[in-house]
Amino acid sequence: MKLYFLNESLGEIDIIEGLYMYGEIIPSINMEKFHDFFSGIMDEESNLEEEKYNEEMLDDKNWFNLNDENNKKEIYILAIYSSNEISWRWR
Repeated sequence: MKLYFLNESLGEIDIIEGLYMYGEIIPSINMEKFHDFFSGIMDEESNLEEEKYNEEMLDDKNWFNLNDENNKKEIYILAIYSSNEISWRWR
């Protein structure tokens, strides 16, 4: 499965299914520009300063996965940790 933001592939995901989907992402080169965004939304000690980020990044409709058959599966904004662990919920 691949992670996408708009039309940009951000990496391959090895999935472990559960109530919430989670697994490990193998990031593509495109992931680098999203580093600050994911660090910001994952930092529980600070308030998320939404105005710091592009509105498109905060819009759930812009995030999705493509499965092995290239079927688009919409997701809510996800979490990606520094260990490359990834989690999300389906929309």
